[in-house]
Amino acid sequence: MPEVEPESKPVQISEFILGVGDSIEVTVYRHDDLKKTYKIDSSGRLMFPLIGDVEASGRSVFKLSDEIRDRLARYIVNPQVTISVTAVQSQKIIVLGEVNNPGVQTLDSSLSAVDAISKAGGMTVDAKLSNVVLIRRVNGKGEVTTLDLDSVIKKGEWRHNRFLQSGDILYVPAFTIANVSWYFGHLSKILSPIVNLESGIVLWPQAQDVLLYGESASTTPLSIPAR
Repeated sequence: MPEVEPESKPVQISEFILGVGDSIEVTVYRHDDLKKTYKIDSSGRLMFPLIGDVEASGRSVFKLSDEIRDRLARYIVNPQVTISVTAVQSQKIIVLGEVNNPGVQTLDSSLSAVDAISKAGGMTVDAKLSNVVLIRRVNGKGEVTTLDLDSVIKKGEWRHNRFLQSGDILYVPAFTIANVSWYFGHLSKILSPIVNLESGIVLWPQAQDVLLYGESASTTPLSIPAR
């Protein structure tokens, strides 16, 4: 009997969140004079022609685009605003898998793995917290570590609750993944553009072993391509 690929609920990645130091290109259709690249300053703002200061840090690309559009509408008829991220300098992490709002989070202060999951809207009913995967760049190479966050929450064993660093990817697996290889490959294809932009990390097949055979606090080498 041929192997049946497991059903997978759509992976929805939260809108890209901007931070201090990030650079964006803003384009206004049919107004080439307004096309420019901006770097978000230390106050989290950028200065845009006609409308002045705009709060950018902590906002998604889409929300920032909407605000610029609405404010430009006082001066331009039906402005059409497009924003592209050209460089990422702010500290960010990515939380994926069985959380309610998977995606990018800005790392503004100390943030533990449990806190990051909470910030991502909490875990789903299918989450397997005893085998959460942490992907991290270490000395130019990658490591995959499994975290037993179930023991953190239920037993207060806080040594398992790692503090996150910029570029970390936290993946919360489901209790039942019939075909880990297929699921991880599917997830990797969806995430590769944003993962490459954020940290240069690609979800390589080595990480599948962690989901299949992972042990608490174990570490597995992971290949990461050069930037």
